[in-house]
Amino acid sequence: LCNTRILDPACGTGNFLYVSLELMKRLEGEVLEALTDLGGQEALRGLQSHTVDPHQFLGLEVNTRAAAIAGLVLWVGHLQWHIRTKGGLPQEPILQAFHNIEVKDAVLTWDGYPVTKIVDGKEAYPNPRVPDWPQAEFIVGNPPFIGSKFMRARLGDSYAEALWASNKDMNESADFVMYWWNHAALLLTRKDTPVRRFGLVTTNSVTQSFQRRVVERHLN
Repeated sequence: LCNTRILDPACGTGNFLYVSLELMKRLEGEVLEALTDLGGQEALRGLQSHTVDPHQFLGLEVNTRAAAIAGLVLWVGHLQWHIRTKGGLPQEPILQAFHNIEVKDAVLTWDGYPVTKIVDGKEAYPNPRVPDWPQAEFIVGNPPFIGSKFMRARLGDSYAEALWASNKDMNESADFVMYWWNHAALLLTRKDTPVRRFGLVTTNSVTQSFQRRVVERHLN
């Protein structure tokens, strides 16, 4: 459990990671109870320093303020659990800088990121490509939804064109959320991947033709 990592590549202020932490701590409690039932307190020897903590919960978020809040939300959840189950505060330092929440675009990066160049009065994204995601066993989240026909207006012409250029296996009629789905699926099916499962909130349009093509390719 202490080596299991969970990634939210569109974490916002950390709600999904907070719930994941809470569920993992509950599971940890069940494991410790089972060990005690099987072998008494002797079975817990050496495990005192092993505990699920915020460093296992990873996030990507483009909004600097939201990313900072997400990191704090995880620590609040961890401290709430500690006070609720063990009483008092953990040993100093109570908060540690794990740098587990990155301020980063999850679906597009480019040379010089995050700075964009202005060429002929337009933003330019030189050498656009799909960024690497932190390694994790599970991927969860609620990526932003923008319908394909609104992507130019919402994201800007240059960004949308760079996104399409860096994701040649995606059709341009796919909604924005499907870029997260596609990358998670690529990671899941990659040889020797640590990813065991992923689940992302989308919308009912995932069953429509252009979104379904993304899903079908990976399922096939």
